[in-house]
Amino acid sequence: MRKSLLILLLTAFACAPAGPPTQPNDREWSLITADYQWLETVRAGQRKPAATATRKERIELALDNLKKLEPTYNVFRDKVNEYYQRTGDPRAAALLAREKIILGDEYLTVLSRYERALDLYREALELQPDNADAKQRIEFASEKRFVSMTAFANIKQGMKEDAVQRLIGLPREDWIKQVVQNNRVYAVWIYPKADAGAAAIYFDNGVVYHTNWNAAAPPAAARQ
Repeated sequence: MRKSLLILLLTAFACAPAGPPTQPNDREWSLITADYQWLETVRAGQRKPAATATRKERIELALDNLKKLEPTYNVFRDKVNEYYQRTGDPRAAALLAREKIILGDEYLTVLSRYERALDLYREALELQPDNADAKQRIEFASEKRFVSMTAFANIKQGMKEDAVQRLIGLPREDWIKQVVQNNRVYAVWIYPKADAGAAAIYFDNGVVYHTNWNAAAPPAAARQ
C-alpha cells in the first residue's frame, strides 16, 4: 500500500506543470514586444504642444498625457519587470532603461526637476551599465542642477526670458513666481546653487531688470 502511494505521489509530481521559465525566451519576449509596440503607438498619438505654447501649457499637457497613459503603462512596466527579474533577459533590461530615460527626459526638459531626472538616468545605468545615453544625460543633468557663478554673471539687464533660458536654462516650474500689477507682469526665477543657497533673476514684462546671486543664503549661513 505504501509503495503504491509513493508511486502515485511521484507520478503526480512528475506530471505537475512546470513553473514560468527562468531563462530568456523568445515566446514571452515576442508578446512583450507586441505590447510595447502598441504602447508606443498610443504614446505617439497623444496631443503635442503647439509651437507657441507657454511653459505652463506644456507642463499641463505633459502631466495630462502621463496621467492618461499611466494605467496602461504601469501594467506593461510591471509585466516587463517581472519577466526581467525572473529571466535576467538583457533585452528587458535595455527596454526598462530606455523607458527610464524617456521619463527622465520629461523631468529634465519640461519640469526642470534635475534631481528626479538624475535618479531615473542612474537607474537606467544600473540596468544597463554600458548605456551611453544614460551616461551623457547624467553628465548633462549634473551640470544643470546648480547654476554656476560664471554662467549667472552673463545675465544682464535688458535680456529677454528666452535669452536667459538659453544661457542657464529654466528653473523648476514651482520656482517661478509672478504677479500682475498695473497691467505689468513681474516675475522672479529662482535657481539653486551648489552651496544650497539660491540665486534669482527678476523680470518686468519678460525683460531682466535685476539679478541677485545671493538671493537666499545656504541653510548653515542663515542659522548664524
